[in-house]
Amino acid sequence: MLGKTRFAMMKLKLPIVGFAVALLSGCNMYVIDFENRLPDGAVLAPKVESPPPPPPEPMAGSENIAFMDSTTAQLQGCRVMTTVNISHLGSFDHGLIMLRNTALKINANRIIPLGLYDSAIAGQPHKFRAKLLRCPEDKGA
Repeated sequence: MLGKTRFAMMKLKLPIVGFAVALLSGCNMYVIDFENRLPDGAVLAPKVESPPPPPPEPMAGSENIAFMDSTTAQLQGCRVMTTVNISHLGSFDHGLIMLRNTALKINANRIIPLGLYDSAIAGQPHKFRAKLLRCPEDKGA
């Protein structure tokens, strides 16, 4: 008999608890204004676009940094210093200048390109992924 009473009480409490949770949880409502107007009729100011950053300038000595493949790098005794990922919104050539400047900053003299992705869509960044290496200088040349 006691088990039936508990079951009946649970049947009664379950809808009440469900209603209380639904009532207290609330809802989020978003209003989308496609006309870009405030309630009093004023119009929002357009967003100010910042001018694009100036193109990167090649650092002195960055023109000496060469691209090579990983097999040649191993045969020449090069050591990998780091792997870099660069995303650039300017031209593809400016991205290569940034990649070479980065290599020069950490004292690397060779670059192994892992992925140089030229974006065909305007407004999408070009992506550069490369290993930066330090190779011994040729003393016999």
